[in-house]
Amino acid sequence: MNIEEIRAIARGSKVYDLGVELFPGMPHIPLHGPFGYSMIREHGDFMYPEGACAAVDMFFCTGHTGTHVDAFGHISKDMKLHGGVDAASHQTKTGGIVGLGIETVAPIVRRGVLLDAAAHLKKDVLEPARPVTREELQAVASAQGTRIEAGDVVLVRTGHIRHWPKKDFYHQKGGVPGVHIEAARWLADQGIFMLGGDNFAVEVVPAPSLPVHCHMLVEKGIHLLEVGFFEELSRDRAYEFLLVALPLKIRGGTGSPTRPVAIV
Repeated sequence: MNIEEIRAIARGSKVYDLGVELFPGMPHIPLHGPFGYSMIREHGDFMYPEGACAAVDMFFCTGHTGTHVDAFGHISKDMKLHGGVDAASHQTKTGGIVGLGIETVAPIVRRGVLLDAAAHLKKDVLEPARPVTREELQAVASAQGTRIEAGDVVLVRTGHIRHWPKKDFYHQKGGVPGVHIEAARWLADQGIFMLGGDNFAVEVVPAPSLPVHCHMLVEKGIHLLEVGFFEELSRDRAYEFLLVALPLKIRGGTGSPTRPVAIV
Protein backbone atom coordinates (compact mmCIF):
# COMPACT_ATOMS: atom_id res chain seq x y z
CA MET A 1 0.00 0.00 0.00
CA ASN A 2 1.47 3.35 -1.02
CA ILE A 3 1.18 6.67 0.77
CA GLU A 4 -1.66 7.94 -1.44
CA GLU A 5 -3.73 4.84 -0.74
CA ILE A 6 -3.16 5.33 2.97
CA ARG A 7 -4.22 8.98 2.74
CA ALA A 8 -7.33 8.03 0.76
CA ILE A 9 -8.36 5.52 3.41
CA ALA A 10 -7.77 8.05 6.19
CA ARG A 11 -9.75 10.80 4.44
CA GLY A 12 -12.63 8.55 3.46
CA SER A 13 -13.13 6.72 6.76
CA LYS A 14 -15.48 7.38 9.67
CA VAL A 15 -14.23 6.50 13.13
CA TYR A 16 -16.65 5.43 15.88
CA ASP A 17 -15.46 5.71 19.48
CA LEU A 18 -16.67 2.63 21.35
CA GLY A 19 -15.26 3.51 24.77
CA VAL A 20 -16.62 5.39 27.78
CA GLU A 21 -14.91 8.18 29.72
CA LEU A 22 -13.05 7.43 32.95
CA PHE A 23 -13.69 9.84 35.84
CA PRO A 24 -13.94 9.93 39.65
CA GLY A 25 -17.33 8.73 40.80
CA MET A 26 -17.96 6.70 37.66
CA PRO A 27 -19.89 3.44 38.08
CA HIS A 28 -17.78 0.46 39.04
CA ILE A 29 -18.41 -3.17 39.90
CA PRO A 30 -18.97 -3.29 43.70
CA LEU A 31 -16.37 -6.04 44.14
CA HIS A 32 -13.79 -3.91 42.33
CA GLY A 33 -12.15 -0.67 43.37
CA PRO A 34 -13.38 2.74 42.19
CA PHE A 35 -11.56 4.94 39.70
CA GLY A 36 -9.29 7.46 41.36
CA TYR A 37 -7.69 10.60 39.98
CA SER A 38 -5.47 13.35 41.31
CA MET A 39 -3.52 16.16 39.67
CA ILE A 40 -0.34 15.82 41.68
CA ARG A 41 1.41 18.79 40.06
CA GLU A 42 -0.63 21.82 39.06
CA HIS A 43 0.40 24.65 36.78
CA GLY A 44 2.39 27.06 38.86
CA ASP A 45 3.77 24.47 41.31
CA PHE A 46 7.12 24.57 39.53
CA MET A 47 8.22 27.08 36.96
CA TYR A 48 10.72 26.38 34.23
CA PRO A 49 12.73 29.24 32.71
CA GLU A 50 10.90 31.77 30.54
CA GLY A 51 7.46 31.07 32.00
CA ALA A 52 7.02 27.38 31.10
CA CYS A 53 5.33 25.01 33.53
CA ALA A 54 3.63 21.59 33.45
CA ALA A 55 0.71 19.82 35.08
CA VAL A 56 0.99 16.11 35.93
CA ASP A 57 -1.79 13.78 37.02
CA MET A 58 -2.08 10.33 38.48
CA PHE A 59 -4.93 7.87 38.11
CA PHE A 60 -5.58 4.39 39.43
CA CYS A 61 -8.21 1.78 38.70
CA THR A 62 -8.75 -1.93 38.23
CA GLY A 63 -8.13 -3.66 34.91
CA HIS A 64 -11.91 -3.97 34.60
CA THR A 65 -12.87 -0.30 34.86
CA GLY A 66 -15.06 1.22 32.15
CA THR A 67 -14.63 -0.21 28.66
CA HIS A 68 -12.09 -3.00 28.95
CA VAL A 69 -10.78 -6.29 27.59
CA ASP A 70 -10.58 -9.45 29.73
CA ALA A 71 -7.36 -11.44 29.65
CA PHE A 72 -7.49 -15.23 29.86
CA GLY A 73 -6.13 -14.96 33.40
CA HIS A 74 -9.30 -13.21 34.57
CA ILE A 75 -11.46 -16.30 35.10
CA SER A 76 -10.76 -19.83 36.28
CA LYS A 77 -12.98 -22.91 36.44
CA ASP A 78 -12.22 -25.40 39.21
CA MET A 79 -9.01 -23.40 39.73
CA LYS A 80 -7.92 -24.01 36.12
CA LEU A 81 -7.24 -21.24 33.64
CA HIS A 82 -7.36 -21.47 29.85
CA GLY A 83 -5.31 -24.40 28.56
CA GLY A 84 -5.56 -26.26 31.87
CA VAL A 85 -3.09 -23.93 33.59
CA ASP A 86 -3.20 -24.19 37.37
CA ALA A 87 -4.41 -20.85 38.70
CA ALA A 88 -2.96 -21.17 42.20
CA SER A 89 0.61 -21.71 41.02
CA HIS A 90 0.46 -19.03 38.31
CA GLN A 91 -0.66 -16.03 40.36
CA THR A 92 0.99 -13.67 42.82
CA LYS A 93 -0.17 -10.46 44.48
CA THR A 94 2.56 -8.38 42.84
CA GLY A 95 3.12 -10.31 39.60
CA GLY A 96 -0.46 -11.02 38.57
CA ILE A 97 -1.16 -14.00 36.32
CA VAL A 98 2.00 -15.53 34.89
CA GLY A 99 1.74 -16.36 31.17
CA LEU A 100 -1.91 -15.39 30.67
CA GLY A 101 -1.84 -11.70 31.53
CA ILE A 102 -3.19 -8.91 29.36
CA GLU A 103 0.33 -8.13 28.10
CA THR A 104 0.14 -11.33 26.02
CA VAL A 105 -2.75 -9.91 23.97
CA ALA A 106 -1.42 -8.47 20.72
CA PRO A 107 -2.88 -5.20 19.41
CA ILE A 108 -6.37 -6.08 18.18
CA VAL A 109 -6.86 -5.05 14.55
CA ARG A 110 -9.59 -7.26 13.13
CA ARG A 111 -12.83 -7.36 11.21
CA GLY A 112 -15.64 -6.42 13.56
CA VAL A 113 -19.37 -7.00 13.25
CA LEU A 114 -22.29 -5.59 15.21
CA LEU A 115 -25.26 -7.82 15.95
CA ASP A 116 -27.89 -5.25 16.93
CA ALA A 117 -30.23 -7.41 18.98
CA ALA A 118 -32.07 -4.45 20.52
CA ALA A 119 -32.92 -2.88 17.16
CA HIS A 120 -33.94 -6.25 15.69
CA LEU A 121 -36.32 -6.78 18.61
CA LYS A 122 -37.59 -3.19 18.20
CA LYS A 123 -36.39 -2.10 21.64
CA ASP A 124 -34.27 0.85 22.74
CA VAL A 125 -33.03 -1.22 25.68
CA LEU A 126 -33.77 -4.88 26.32
CA GLU A 127 -35.56 -5.73 29.54
CA PRO A 128 -33.66 -6.54 32.76
CA ALA A 129 -32.31 -10.12 32.81
CA ARG A 130 -33.43 -10.56 29.18
CA PRO A 131 -31.22 -13.22 27.54
CA VAL A 132 -30.29 -12.84 23.88
CA THR A 133 -30.64 -16.37 22.55
CA ARG A 134 -28.78 -18.26 19.87
CA GLU A 135 -31.81 -18.22 17.60
CA GLU A 136 -32.17 -14.47 18.03
CA LEU A 137 -28.54 -13.78 17.17
CA GLN A 138 -28.86 -15.97 14.10
CA ALA A 139 -31.99 -14.05 13.10
CA VAL A 140 -30.21 -10.72 13.65
CA ALA A 141 -27.29 -11.78 11.46
CA SER A 142 -29.65 -12.96 8.74
CA ALA A 143 -31.79 -9.81 8.82
CA GLN A 144 -28.72 -7.56 8.69
CA GLY A 145 -27.06 -9.64 5.98
CA THR A 146 -24.07 -9.98 8.29
CA ARG A 147 -21.81 -13.00 8.05
CA ILE A 148 -19.58 -14.07 10.93
CA GLU A 149 -16.12 -15.33 10.06
CA ALA A 150 -13.29 -16.95 11.99
CA GLY A 151 -11.14 -14.36 13.73
CA ASP A 152 -13.89 -11.72 13.93
CA VAL A 153 -14.74 -9.51 16.87
CA VAL A 154 -18.51 -9.76 17.42
CA LEU A 155 -20.29 -6.97 19.31
CA VAL A 156 -23.81 -7.63 20.63
CA ARG A 157 -25.98 -4.59 21.35
CA THR A 158 -28.67 -4.80 24.04
CA GLY A 159 -28.97 -1.03 24.56
CA HIS A 160 -27.96 -1.34 28.22
CA ILE A 161 -25.18 1.25 27.78
CA ARG A 162 -27.94 3.87 27.66
CA HIS A 163 -28.03 3.57 31.45
CA TRP A 164 -24.40 4.78 31.62
CA PRO A 165 -23.18 6.57 33.72
CA LYS A 166 -26.08 6.27 36.15
CA LYS A 167 -25.10 4.89 39.52
CA ASP A 168 -27.32 1.86 39.02
CA PHE A 169 -25.56 0.72 35.83
CA TYR A 170 -24.27 -2.30 37.78
CA HIS A 171 -27.37 -2.62 39.98
CA GLN A 172 -30.36 -2.79 37.65
CA LYS A 173 -33.33 -4.18 39.54
CA GLY A 174 -34.05 -7.64 38.23
CA GLY A 175 -30.80 -8.02 36.33
CA VAL A 176 -29.18 -6.92 33.08
CA PRO A 177 -29.80 -8.10 29.50
CA GLY A 178 -26.99 -10.01 27.84
CA VAL A 179 -25.85 -12.99 25.82
CA HIS A 180 -27.23 -16.42 26.73
CA ILE A 181 -24.73 -19.28 27.10
CA GLU A 182 -26.11 -21.12 24.04
CA ALA A 183 -25.68 -17.96 21.96
CA ALA A 184 -22.10 -17.71 23.21
CA ARG A 185 -21.46 -21.34 22.30
CA TRP A 186 -22.74 -20.71 18.78
CA LEU A 187 -20.46 -17.69 18.36
CA ALA A 188 -17.52 -19.66 19.72
CA ASP A 189 -18.21 -22.38 17.15
CA GLN A 190 -17.73 -19.74 14.43
CA GLY A 191 -14.14 -19.29 15.61
CA ILE A 192 -14.44 -15.65 16.69
CA PHE A 193 -11.52 -13.89 18.42
CA MET A 194 -13.48 -11.73 20.86
CA LEU A 195 -17.07 -11.16 21.98
CA GLY A 196 -18.10 -7.69 23.11
CA GLY A 197 -21.11 -6.41 25.00
CA ASP A 198 -22.59 -3.05 25.96
CA ASN A 199 -23.24 -4.23 29.50
CA PHE A 200 -20.64 -5.02 32.19
CA ALA A 201 -20.59 -8.79 31.82
CA VAL A 202 -21.42 -9.52 28.14
CA GLU A 203 -23.58 -12.35 29.45
CA VAL A 204 -27.08 -11.98 30.86
CA VAL A 205 -27.16 -11.08 34.57
CA PRO A 206 -27.76 -12.60 37.08
CA ALA A 207 -25.19 -15.24 36.20
CA PRO A 208 -23.97 -16.74 39.48
CA SER A 209 -21.71 -19.32 37.80
CA LEU A 210 -20.47 -16.99 35.01
CA PRO A 211 -21.18 -19.56 32.27
CA VAL A 212 -20.29 -17.29 29.33
CA HIS A 213 -17.07 -16.10 30.98
CA CYS A 214 -16.05 -19.67 31.75
CA HIS A 215 -16.89 -20.94 28.28
CA MET A 216 -15.20 -18.14 26.36
CA LEU A 217 -12.16 -17.31 28.50
CA VAL A 218 -11.40 -20.70 30.05
CA GLU A 219 -12.68 -23.32 27.63
CA LYS A 220 -12.39 -21.61 24.24
CA GLY A 221 -9.72 -18.94 24.61
CA ILE A 222 -11.94 -16.11 23.35
CA HIS A 223 -11.51 -12.66 24.85
CA LEU A 224 -14.38 -10.52 26.16
CA LEU A 225 -14.86 -6.77 25.74
CA GLU A 226 -17.21 -5.17 28.25
CA VAL A 227 -18.98 -1.80 28.71
CA GLY A 228 -18.77 -0.98 25.00
CA PHE A 229 -20.64 1.97 23.49
CA PHE A 230 -22.38 0.78 20.30
CA GLU A 231 -25.17 3.36 20.01
CA GLU A 232 -23.66 5.31 17.11
CA LEU A 233 -22.92 2.12 15.18
CA SER A 234 -26.57 1.17 15.66
CA ARG A 235 -27.81 4.61 14.58
CA ASP A 236 -25.84 4.43 11.33
CA ARG A 237 -26.50 0.72 10.81
CA ALA A 238 -22.78 0.17 10.58
CA TYR A 239 -22.69 -3.59 10.93
CA GLU A 240 -19.22 -4.37 9.52
CA PHE A 241 -16.02 -2.42 10.21
CA LEU A 242 -12.37 -2.53 11.11
CA LEU A 243 -12.14 -2.93 14.89
CA VAL A 244 -9.03 -1.58 16.59
CA ALA A 245 -8.46 -2.04 20.34
CA LEU A 246 -5.15 -1.68 22.16
CA PRO A 247 -5.12 -3.06 25.72
CA LEU A 248 -2.35 -1.67 27.91
CA LYS A 249 0.63 -4.02 28.31
CA ILE A 250 0.21 -4.55 32.05
CA ARG A 251 2.41 -7.52 32.94
CA GLY A 252 0.25 -10.21 34.53
CA GLY A 253 -2.86 -8.04 34.34
CA THR A 254 -6.25 -9.76 34.36
CA GLY A 255 -7.64 -7.08 32.04
CA SER A 256 -7.10 -3.56 30.80
CA PRO A 257 -9.13 -0.41 30.21
CA THR A 258 -9.29 0.04 26.46
CA ARG A 259 -10.54 2.62 23.97
CA PRO A 260 -11.74 0.56 20.99
CA VAL A 261 -12.68 2.21 17.71
CA ALA A 262 -14.64 1.00 14.70
CA ILE A 263 -13.44 2.31 11.34
CA VAL A 264 -15.81 2.29 8.39
